[in-house]
Amino acid sequence: MIRKHHSIHLLILTIALFLGTMRVSAYIDHRNVRIDSLEMVLHGSNPPKGQELIEIYLDLMRAYLPINSERCEFYARKLLEESYKVKGFNIRESAWYHLGLIAYGNDCFDEALMNFNQALAVTDSMKNDKRYDEATIDNNYSQLYGAIGNLYNLQDKLHLAIEYYQKALPIFEKNKWLESQSILYHNVGELYMSMGNKAEAERNFLSSLQKGTESNDSLMVALARKGLSKVYLALNDIDKAKENAEKAFTYYHSHQAEDYSDYTQVLVSLSRIFMKEGQDFQKAKDFANEALGFVNRDLMSENRHDIYAVNCEIAIKEHQWKKALEYGLNSIHEDPLSTYNDISSFVLLAQIYMELGEKEKAKEYVHKIYNDMEHFATAQYQSGLSQMVVIYETKKKEADIVQLKKEKRWLIAGGILTALILLLIALLLFLQWRNIRIQKKNELIKAKLDGELSERVRIARDLHDRLGGLLTAIKQSVGAQDQASALTNQAIQEMRNVSHHLLPDSLNRYGLRFALRDFCSTFKNVSFSFIGEDKHIPHEETIYCIVHELVNNAVKSADAKHIRVQLLCEKDYTAINVSDDGNGLLTKEKQEGMGLRNIEERIFSIGGTFDIYSKPQEGTEINIEIKNELNKIS
Repeated sequence: MIRKHHSIHLLILTIALFLGTMRVSAYIDHRNVRIDSLEMVLHGSNPPKGQELIEIYLDLMRAYLPINSERCEFYARKLLEESYKVKGFNIRESAWYHLGLIAYGNDCFDEALMNFNQALAVTDSMKNDKRYDEATIDNNYSQLYGAIGNLYNLQDKLHLAIEYYQKALPIFEKNKWLESQSILYHNVGELYMSMGNKAEAERNFLSSLQKGTESNDSLMVALARKGLSKVYLALNDIDKAKENAEKAFTYYHSHQAEDYSDYTQVLVSLSRIFMKEGQDFQKAKDFANEALGFVNRDLMSENRHDIYAVNCEIAIKEHQWKKALEYGLNSIHEDPLSTYNDISSFVLLAQIYMELGEKEKAKEYVHKIYNDMEHFATAQYQSGLSQMVVIYETKKKEADIVQLKKEKRWLIAGGILTALILLLIALLLFLQWRNIRIQKKNELIKAKLDGELSERVRIARDLHDRLGGLLTAIKQSVGAQDQASALTNQAIQEMRNVSHHLLPDSLNRYGLRFALRDFCSTFKNVSFSFIGEDKHIPHEETIYCIVHELVNNAVKSADAKHIRVQLLCEKDYTAINVSDDGNGLLTKEKQEGMGLRNIEERIFSIGGTFDIYSKPQEGTEINIEIKNELNKIS
């Protein structure tokens, strides 16, 4: 791949990454403390869940983007998994976007484009989801259009890059994002400049200057003036070139520590401006020499080669041919990596070798000029043609889709209306059938529960009145010290316990709290706790029977060392928790054998919810929640 404006790409990529990651700058310092603390939370004793987990994944993904692409990808994949669980389109879009940036940074352009297109498809889905506002969707589209534009830019597919940058422009204008507009116009201006279209480059740089001035952003203004100075220099309008370059210099000279790459570009432009006839040649030398002082810093190769080229031009003006040759050779890429910008250096080297009397070398560079110009012209023509084909096919497909939508609109509307009518009829019939079925089922459940409660009351009363009276008579007929008397006392006590457990008097007198407390106190390994308002609540008899059966099941089947019963009575709802440290519910058959289906049926009949959490050898926890309103079964 021939990269003839890599420095432009670096600027664009730097800006894109800065805008995409500035929200996470607070999470990173030179020791990555914030990242470490977030990962400690993930692996702590109480790991986050739900939205908290998603937020941590988002923070870590964004924080790792500029420093560790593998960790960034890891958390992006985690976010994708979570997004499907919660149907979070914006989370999914962010994950695909960051995966695209990772592939982008690794020069995996096809993969990057695929990931960005995935993010675009997700954003399309967000338009029909009321959870997402227009500003969020616009932000996603503009971000992705810019990223795809940068991607095509990096591959020298300039027409496609401009196409995607211009897709983002209406969004920026609608939302009045002035800084984004200024950056976009600047980037498009750089592209047109590299294509040799100076008129379009000037128009876009002037628009960038206008938006930068409106936003009162001195960096955006300096960027635009830097671009305009190159345009006017190419047009040989020295006055305008000097005016813009000097104003850009004023900003970059005081901010060179922040961006010395752009500063060197301004120095090179000023050197070439002052090298023109009638200008101050000494200033040209000073600017070129100052730029040379940055050559060993971390610059892109294009910036470094441009610095050597302008110093080569200075040396030629002074007829210092050996120094010019040294600078000239440093200003080009070694074969076969030569770029379009190298051609101007080939011209300088051919001139230098002629002056040094090395005609063969001069001829070699003349041939290089001819061959490379022919090669680059052919490559640029073919690339531009293929890009225009892609743009044409895309626009044609979009136009066909719009036309197809228009033609099918009435047919679809009629079909939908017919389907809705049929669906409505079917739904009404289904609801009527379901209501009848539910009503019959509820009547059966109500009859069953009413019968069960009546039977408990009857048995408790019979035990107390009839059997209790009989046992009392037996006790009176035997001696007080007789063994039969002791057995009779024991039988009376057991009878009272059974009667009390079936439906205790304290339930009606004092409420559910006292009845459950008395019941649990009859077991050595059952504890009871209460939170809330101490008052009568709806469905006390049914709730008592449910807890009674759950505790008996745990005592008989769970082999538990301890059983806990918790009752929470709030204004709007009642909650019951029964947990044990026994052997758990191993199979569905065991659950059914413990009568849990019957218990669940009772809970649903009074408008409650029922959840079971159980693992082998780790115990069982059952949670019940009932709204505090008399939900009568109709």
